[in-house]
Amino acid sequence: MANGDFLPRNEYEMCGFFEDLLFMKTEKFSPELKPESEKLRLTDKDITLLEKTGVLNRIFRRWFQTTWLFEGNSKHFKGETPRQELARLYPDLENGWDFISVKLIKNNKEWNIVPRYFSKKWLEEEKNVFEFGLKNLKDKKNEFVEPQLDCEFKVFVDWLSYAEKVAKKINPKMKFDNDFIKYLMLFFETNPANIILNCKMKLTKEKIGKASFELKNYLFWLLKTQLRGKDNYWDVDDVFFNCWNILKEADKNLVSYQDVINIRNRVKKIKESKLLKKSAEILYRFGVAFDRYFLFPLDRYFGGMEVVWTDKQAFLNELAITTNLLKNNLNIKRDFEAERKFLDIGDIAYDIRYIWFAPSTCFRFLDSIYRYFD
Repeated sequence: MANGDFLPRNEYEMCGFFEDLLFMKTEKFSPELKPESEKLRLTDKDITLLEKTGVLNRIFRRWFQTTWLFEGNSKHFKGETPRQELARLYPDLENGWDFISVKLIKNNKEWNIVPRYFSKKWLEEEKNVFEFGLKNLKDKKNEFVEPQLDCEFKVFVDWLSYAEKVAKKINPKMKFDNDFIKYLMLFFETNPANIILNCKMKLTKEKIGKASFELKNYLFWLLKTQLRGKDNYWDVDDVFFNCWNILKEADKNLVSYQDVINIRNRVKKIKESKLLKKSAEILYRFGVAFDRYFLFPLDRYFGGMEVVWTDKQAFLNELAITTNLLKNNLNIKRDFEAERKFLDIGDIAYDIRYIWFAPSTCFRFLDSIYRYFD
């Protein structure tokens, strides 16, 4: 049955579906799987650990923006995300005026996931998503502050505050209209270097500087030239092609983008070619870093980005790894040597803080970002 046959589900119903999947409550939709799913179900101890890690909203972000639903008429992807369905109920969510997070609560020894929905009116009273979080960060000792509710928001703010001090030494008269603009501009200045450095490329300082500068200009170009319609997404494959050319200019030994994404006989080719192996490792790390240092902060810290994933199997695979990590106190046994012989990416592929950063299908900047540039 198509999505259009139902009224849009609200944030509480959305959280119910997310909770069922995260907690593996398979008896609700596949009773025959219950015996097998019991060993995958998160225990009280596992969920307590999940709460402490502060990554719940990273998992929710992926689920909320993956095309699980059949409706939708985008020219960029098939289907529809839970976010897009919820936006039919709350139109201000579509362009970033509203913001949603989720939270774990325990009632009568049972864990539940509940929504924390912040309306446009609420956020305007607090200025915006970022400044609301910044205010709460200053007022509370707990670093998991609303509305972001993320384990690294404080680290992010501290890093940009340090960048501000460095920038003021260069230009003591530097001033901004508000904290949102200040931190957003500092973010755009610093995130390209973070992306390049996390690709683990062996580059000179000069090449790192040049690649970072070119990437910064390209990301600003994406921001400035995007059309404002709700289906005006940037296709990630096109964006990565252009970014790869920047990386390839810095390291001419990298293979072409077409060769590194070619999945035909991929395992065999990687084992036979050191250059392809190294290029594949760099592209994987770039994909994670692009999400972690660019899309994710704009999405979850500034509230000005919509990201769409279409790979449902990748989500389920990462959910299985996350479950395994939680059941083994965040450490799982792995053959590091064998992994490195194929692709040296295990340090981020099996870290619960970073596993939910991944290349998407497309993304778009929202009006909540553009309002400060119009």
